[in-house]
Amino acid sequence: WWSRRIDQEHRLIYRATEDALLIAQCRYHYDR
Repeated sequence: WWSRRIDQEHRLIYRATEDALLIAQCRYHYDR
């Protein structure tokens, strides 16, 4: 995931959203 030069809090938010998208894709893939 792309890291930007911003404060720690915003970087954590970016990381959380990226992880959430990956988890959502995995669940959607395996629920079929």
